Amino acid sequence: MVDATPGETMCGQCGCLIPGESPTADPADRQPCPECGSTSRTLSGLGAVEIHVTATGSGTVVTYPEGLLEVAEKLIADRQFSIAVVVVHMACEVATERCLSAAFDAAALQHLEDPISDLLNGYNLANDRNRKLYAALTGDAVEQRSFWSSFRASATRRNRIVHGSEIADAAAAEASYVAASAMVEHLAKQEAALRAS
Repeated sequence: MVDATPGETMCGQCGCLIPGESPTADPADRQPCPECGSTSRTLSGLGAVEIHVTATGSGTVVTYPEGLLEVAEKLIADRQFSIAVVVVHMACEVATERCLSAAFDAAALQHLEDPISDLLNGYNLANDRNRKLYAALTGDAVEQRSFWSSFRASATRRNRIVHGSEIADAAAAEASYVAASAMVEHLAKQEAALRAS
């Protein structure tokens, strides 16, 4: 097994470092591990979490961000509070990436999406650079929404967890879940509006 820095993606089966794969990548898009062939993943320093996104029999599709929120809910029930905080922020980053992609399409700037995305360090809207790009492309002043201060506090909590200086308790995990759920719901509405335009 290769030593990895916190936040790198590793095989959940054998621990092999998976270079170039985002920890927020859709499980359906993962390439098998070059060592053992597994598609389960571990975010280094956090332990293994299997993520399964499902659809109900009525035809309601659960989006990947919603699926991650469901996983976080189960992690909270299992008292895995710190991992739950990280997972809810993965949901927010995936929702942000989807919304930005819709915004590039709506503005007929698809040719700029990859070059600009390569300049970003993730899709955390608590990062001012990311938020300013998001606002410029969508026209949405997300920092004026009622959930913003709770989301920012949760993003700080997530960073402290990932870098090893904080362990979340039940109240912190619940607060992060509520803030992230509001952000994901907001971003889903923005994405739908952009795709409809």
